[in-house]
Amino acid sequence: MRLVDNLRKAERKGAMTLRRGVERARDEWADVERRIRQRMRIYPQKQKTAKAAAVDLDEPELSHSGAATGKPKPIVSIHGRDLRES
Repeated sequence: MRLVDNLRKAERKGAMTLRRGVERARDEWADVERRIRQRMRIYPQKQKTAKAAAVDLDEPELSHSGAATGKPKPIVSIHGRDLRES
């Protein structure tokens, strides 16, 4: 019976190791995704700087709606999930 117990113990240990690896991969992916989102966010200071640079270049705007001007839209997310525009 000791052999059977050792096999069961080894099987459980392998399963636990696999679960830990999957959990660690999920955590690492969440961290990578968070960092990507953080770099994609637009902060007010950056917008002011970009707008000042555009004014210096005297580039005319194509539209007053903001859609055709090429301005990036901010990413709005709560708890890591993007919100859709309503």
